[in-house]
Amino acid sequence: MKEEYITIENGRIEVNGTPVFTDLNLRIYKKQMIGFIFDSIVERRYLQEFMKGNLFLSEGKIYIENNRSDSLEAGKYLKNSVTFIEKESKLIEKLSIEENVFLFTRSEIMIQRRKYISDLKRLIQTFGLGLETQKKVRDITVKERVIIELLKAYAEQKKIIILSYMTGFLKKNELSDIFQFIKQMQKQGMTFIIVEQFENILFDWTDEVVVIRQGRTAAVFDSATVNREQLYSSLLSQKTKSIAGVDCFDMEEDEEREPVLKFENVCTDVLQDINLEIEVGEVLKIYYMDDESILNFIALLKGEKKPVSGKIVLNGREYSANHIIEAVNLGVCFIEESPYDNMLFYNMSVRDNLAMALSRKVPFFWFKNRFVRSVGQLTEPFNIDDIARIRLHRLEPATLQKIAYYKWYLYAPKVVVCIKPFTETDIHLQEITVEMISKLKSRGISIIILTPNYSELYRVDGDIIYLKNGKMIDENEVYQTLYKK
Repeated sequence: MKEEYITIENGRIEVNGTPVFTDLNLRIYKKQMIGFIFDSIVERRYLQEFMKGNLFLSEGKIYIENNRSDSLEAGKYLKNSVTFIEKESKLIEKLSIEENVFLFTRSEIMIQRRKYISDLKRLIQTFGLGLETQKKVRDITVKERVIIELLKAYAEQKKIIILSYMTGFLKKNELSDIFQFIKQMQKQGMTFIIVEQFENILFDWTDEVVVIRQGRTAAVFDSATVNREQLYSSLLSQKTKSIAGVDCFDMEEDEEREPVLKFENVCTDVLQDINLEIEVGEVLKIYYMDDESILNFIALLKGEKKPVSGKIVLNGREYSANHIIEAVNLGVCFIEESPYDNMLFYNMSVRDNLAMALSRKVPFFWFKNRFVRSVGQLTEPFNIDDIARIRLHRLEPATLQKIAYYKWYLYAPKVVVCIKPFTETDIHLQEITVEMISKLKSRGISIIILTPNYSELYRVDGDIIYLKNGKMIDENEVYQTLYKK
């Protein structure tokens, strides 16, 4: 018989009096691997807060290890028994690896470093890990950081580990190594919850997949038999609707069809002979296999770095930006990762966020009916009474995501560079991102998508370039790298 860690029946969770979950039903067993998919980033965040012991059931029942529990007891259990592994590191750089693993697991007053070292070696040997323990924490790789955090959870005798969107910061071969380690930890009684989007790891590694939709448990599937169509049908009651109406501006035709942006044998201290081109309204996707290559590529376009040889051509002229403001003025703009978090000003109104860039290009545009009418058409689906007064903190993530993209839609640059646009696990935000990229294309704006996640390459149509260690490589080499044994 399976041992239950947590059971929730007909759970209701409220935040500031507003219900977030109205019918939450979960069973989490010992030695289980569960996948969670959410249709809303808000629900994901608040369920994580609940699992951290920071939110409580206002209605429903909760059982802890088969015993009926009240909210305070359950919260204490969750705080002590659950840990999270996410994109952000939880390690302390000033401490050694062994101190990070063991320092907070024991009640001794004195630090016993020799014992920590011997205990860490024992764990590494037990699990067959190839971990270099002499490294400084600041020098470890992302994969090594995840392994150390897993060892820390094991040493602290955590019962449930929640792994949040690991495909966003680990490569495929690294994920495989991590899950082999996790399988060993499962045998020791630990349970793992994987929060992901529609990635293969949900099917390959979990026992079951739980779908959370509109505040309730919509479905629970056996991972061995479920397919993507079943998951989609349970998660999406209807397709995300496109914004109605004609585009606010007419797209100018490029009669000669010359590339808008072109790299001709571009070299830096990292990049080697990069050649690419993109035409009006096209999408170019760049899959990169190391951070240094793409950081150099972005620095070239932001004007933070110059080519050592070769040249970049924008709209028929050599590209000469010296910093990001010049890049924007020349027509190369950027949408950063998680733009609703990183690109907007929450102390400003919707209108001011949308207009900030355009007001530099078209002074006093609010006195020009054409632009006022265009902004009104764009924001009509937001259902906002007064875009000049409403501050962003009152809006949902989906609306904020649209605002981040519409900022450049109004500005109408030549090229928009989208950096890791599908990072979010919220499926609706991903659908909105696809929709907004299509809107930018319809405006005649060329799109460059930068992603380290191979599975994201086919969310949007367009040519693909593969980048590894500063060089352009072919798809066969990518395949050999990702799937080599």
